[in-house]
Amino acid sequence: MQEIIELINQAERKAAEIKANALEKAGEIASAAEARAADIEKLSEADCKALREKVLNNAAEEAQKRYADEITVNRAKAAKYCADRLKATDNIVNDIVRRVTRGSR
Repeated sequence: MQEIIELINQAERKAAEIKANALEKAGEIASAAEARAADIEKLSEADCKALREKVLNNAAEEAQKRYADEITVNRAKAAKYCADRLKATDNIVNDIVRRVTRGSR
């Protein structure tokens, strides 16, 4: 009977030892996980910052390109408008010059 009690005590001590080792290992794993999470957070921040800058730069470049395209199109429209107005004034100016040089109305 004494042997059985001793075996039970040994089993309980072994179980306590296994539990203590498991808790220690769990603490180590948790520490490693927290450290890895902190590293991942730093890397993610850097990645997000780089991505944000890239997106902003791309947006600025796209906006500049669209602006330049619009300026080009509208300058062409303005030049055509001016040319059309000058053509229309050529007839009027010629008529005025003709009237002044001939003396008629």
